[in-house]
Amino acid sequence: MKSAKLLLTAIAVTIGFCNSAFGETKLAVLYAFPSQYKEVLEQLASEFHAKHPDISIEYKQPAETYDTGIVQVLRDSLINEAPDVYFNGLNQLRVLTGKNQAVQLDQFVSNKQEWAQLGYTPSTLAVGQVEGKVYGLPFTLAMPILYVNENLLKKAGGSMATFPRDWDAIVELGKKMTDPAEGVVGFVYPHDLSGNWGYQALVNSAGGSMGSADGCTVSFSDEHGKWALEQLQAFRKSGMPDMGWAQGRQAFSAGKLGIYMASNGSVARFEKEAVGKFTVKTAPLPIPAKEGRLPPGGSVAMILAKDPARQKAAFEWVKFVTGPEGQTLMTEYTGYLPGNDLALRDDKYLKGYFDKRPNLNAAILELPFMTGWYNWSGQNSAKIVDVIQNHINDVASGRTTAETTLPKMANEVQKLLPGACPRF
Repeated sequence: MKSAKLLLTAIAVTIGFCNSAFGETKLAVLYAFPSQYKEVLEQLASEFHAKHPDISIEYKQPAETYDTGIVQVLRDSLINEAPDVYFNGLNQLRVLTGKNQAVQLDQFVSNKQEWAQLGYTPSTLAVGQVEGKVYGLPFTLAMPILYVNENLLKKAGGSMATFPRDWDAIVELGKKMTDPAEGVVGFVYPHDLSGNWGYQALVNSAGGSMGSADGCTVSFSDEHGKWALEQLQAFRKSGMPDMGWAQGRQAFSAGKLGIYMASNGSVARFEKEAVGKFTVKTAPLPIPAKEGRLPPGGSVAMILAKDPARQKAAFEWVKFVTGPEGQTLMTEYTGYLPGNDLALRDDKYLKGYFDKRPNLNAAILELPFMTGWYNWSGQNSAKIVDVIQNHINDVASGRTTAETTLPKMANEVQKLLPGACPRF
């Protein structure tokens, strides 16, 4: 009897081992902005599983923004429940690399030429690099652009042919488009975009930077950062309501907002929601300085899995969603720019696609001016974003002035930065 029990136990253990060894690997994946990504990511998971039946994707509860997403990752890491893959905002790379949570991806390719063969150019790889090492592959690339309700524009006597290229004229045009009786707001520049993106866009466009290259020293305390804050203050004084990005998006979709700043990732959404109501047009953001630049938004796929076997499975998923097939689906669903060169050059993917989507041209025109979405260094990087945002909110709402806010904001941020800049 005892021998029979031992035999049954051995069989059960063997069956369990076989199921574990040869069964399906389930990868936990976290992303932010479900209103933009949910539909395409579900489609990508389905198509990936069809090609890789031994790997399935299970999405964790999505985060509202990249900022809340990184906090969720750090919190889950404390109890060993971090996702295997996280679609991280471009401004939060150092948070995970500095804590040695992100996996270096160079180990999965034999040499730099292999990256090129997979469709990743040096410029697209750069968005996911820290200290020259690849930690993330580009899933979405976005530039800040202006969305225009052409019906309201024409009603105000304007046209896209004569659409202004400087902020003062855009603000004045917004005033003409404003119609309180119809509940129409002329112009909104959302000041609460994830990662202080709206403020950084103004700083960079004026020729400035948020901080030093190593992420350890404040730079926005100079004349460029001051101009950017003063611009937000001027928007408010011109009559722009204290309207955040979510409210602005809803108002634009409803046909009640004339000019709205957002990423090109909303092109597909706005075009779809405007059908039968109004015509959507786009324009590049003003770049007032000769040396001005604009920060790309978007995300990179990063691997956080600790187990080598899970890391290997995760790389197959990351390679799929950032490869030509995945990037084609992503672009068609959202309007974000692809980060894979093969997708752009092949007729069966996206070659010729942008000729049919003129509203994406505004973002394409900005690509030569692309810089990085700034990453702060040290363990307080996520907190720094919140500190800056609180001050921006005060200026944009009229509670404080740019002149009094800038030195306080710079001082508070510098105190949160590491005294000795970490190396990776």
